[in-house]
Amino acid sequence: MNIREIARLANVTPGTVSKVLNNYPDISEATRAHVRQIIEENQYTPAFGSKFSGSGSTANLVGMVIEGANNALYDDLYQDLSTRLHNAEYTILSYTDNFFMQDKTEKFEEILKYLNAHKLSGFVYFGGNFAGVSPELFDKLPCPTIFVNTVLPVSFSDTNYSSINTNHYDCGKRQMELLIEKGHKNIALMISSLNDNSVYGLRMEGYKDALAAAGLTGNLKNVAEGWYLMARSYSELKKLLEKHPEITAVCVSADVMTPAVLRVLHDLRKTPGKDVDVISYDGLEYLEYSIPRVTGFVQPVKEMAEGVYDLLMGLINKERSHQHIIFQSKYVKRETL
Repeated sequence: MNIREIARLANVTPGTVSKVLNNYPDISEATRAHVRQIIEENQYTPAFGSKFSGSGSTANLVGMVIEGANNALYDDLYQDLSTRLHNAEYTILSYTDNFFMQDKTEKFEEILKYLNAHKLSGFVYFGGNFAGVSPELFDKLPCPTIFVNTVLPVSFSDTNYSSINTNHYDCGKRQMELLIEKGHKNIALMISSLNDNSVYGLRMEGYKDALAAAGLTGNLKNVAEGWYLMARSYSELKKLLEKHPEITAVCVSADVMTPAVLRVLHDLRKTPGKDVDVISYDGLEYLEYSIPRVTGFVQPVKEMAEGVYDLLMGLINKERSHQHIIFQSKYVKRETL
């Protein structure tokens, strides 16, 4: 029996259990009594001084790095996970890295220096592509590490790291298939960049395969590269649609660019879902409140954050082995398709 199991039985966070054990004042008497009852029923005796201590760590520090400073989905994941870690009394060291064109071996070596310099208990990395990094470098990871929505090597039979992803390629392919099934033959692709080899690049591979299967590869010329930036997404797509007025649908690889898509259609006096169908991907909340509401695939952010947290705590406490988990994104039909 440990603090995490007590927290689950009591239906509270490990941080709340810790606060009860340490007599923190900011816990209601009802919650305090409930947690103490669970502790007594299970005859739990805390091992003070050793809680959540990672091997070789000098403090309860967790590192989190986001590759993609303009990625709102990663911001949502980061905020949810930060709250959970804060409640478990961890200190978070973090930074963002938007240079996705950097040599990946060089980037990975920088990560190793960061981990060793701070003697972290655990580490979470959002985004990126480390598929070409050698197994020798992965072997040097000094603490429990989880990669989230990261492209990773597929040849390692036994890994010393974990990963949590969604089915990016499959849903990207399905995005395009839904447009094709509706009869669209002239489709624009609103993507980050043709050079993006992150999970957003996997979505692009799905688009390519769906178009090839339908004999519509000519649409691969109808590409607007937005770099996840609103102004650039707007200007690039507007130029494309003005040059090709025959386009009747836009397939967007990331929700963060979708408001710019809606604005382009508005300025060109086209109605989304009527004159031009739009389908997007990620599930950012604000697209449920846009006019019109945007159809697309939704990543299960809450479930992913919970999965990262539970796995990381299990790895730090040596209660779980490394895993590679794939969550399924959900198709949500709204008003633009």
